[in-house]
Amino acid sequence: MIRREFSDGTVINPARLAGLRVLANLLPLHRQKKILNEQSGTHASRLRGRGIDFAEVRGYQPGDDIRSMDWRVTARTGEPHIKVFREERERPVLLVTDLRSSMNFGTRRALKRVVAADISALLAWAAAMQGDRVGGLIFNDTNEFDLRPHTGRKTLMAYLHRLAEMPVTEAAAAQPRMLDICRHLARVARPGSAVYIVSDWQGFDKECERALYSVSRHCDLIAIRVIDPLEIQKPAGDYVLTDGRQRSRLSISNRDSAEQLNTWQERTNQLKHSLLHLQAPLIDVQTHEDPLDCLRQGMGFSADLSGVTV
Repeated sequence: MIRREFSDGTVINPARLAGLRVLANLLPLHRQKKILNEQSGTHASRLRGRGIDFAEVRGYQPGDDIRSMDWRVTARTGEPHIKVFREERERPVLLVTDLRSSMNFGTRRALKRVVAADISALLAWAAAMQGDRVGGLIFNDTNEFDLRPHTGRKTLMAYLHRLAEMPVTEAAAAQPRMLDICRHLARVARPGSAVYIVSDWQGFDKECERALYSVSRHCDLIAIRVIDPLEIQKPAGDYVLTDGRQRSRLSISNRDSAEQLNTWQERTNQLKHSLLHLQAPLIDVQTHEDPLDCLRQGMGFSADLSGVTV
């Protein structure tokens, strides 16, 4: 059963996104394990987590670790100096949300764009409640909104409203939009960040993989794929399709159904192969499934939520 906090229908509602705050404690991102897909075997490793930031240079004191010696300042002043570091208290979390025209599809419960917005909002709340800085990159077929990671409820709420306000667009012909976003992400992702890409991953190819290579080397990259069951395989039969204005009929034969399933499996294998090169796990969320359950399972948490308070 899908939790009542998650959205349904065709519209991204900022009030529903704000309401997902009550589920944030059920997704402790700081304890997340980085589990790769089945092609990598059973190995699981923790995410990089918080690191250390440079604070200052000061004079050497007895007992200081000489491995922190700042040799340039020492040589310039003639007196021993060391570098002082402090623990980074806030890890940057960057949420990349795909709201292209291919996400304007759904046959169960909600459109893919609505599910993607719910997932992004839940991740944002989970990161904020553990003290991390939250930023976002929201894109459709023609525009993007780039919010650099910050702390504070005001920034988070602005991000949620941007998710709801992003216009619905139609696909631009021959536009390599996914590649544009991967390149943009490579420019803005700060080393040490946790980067969650919530998308249907349509249009992701070898060029996109190369664009994300530097991101995967310096950040924790997690791929979340939003899928509608009808994209995997259409059962044979006659269907009525509508975009809200016009209606048409579609007939699917048994052969068409089998060919679609084979094509889907090939695309999935190619995507997993690329993500394996990037050392990025793939978490699938179907539109009729509970997003929280899918995320918990994909992040290596127990499916048993008993004893966990909301």
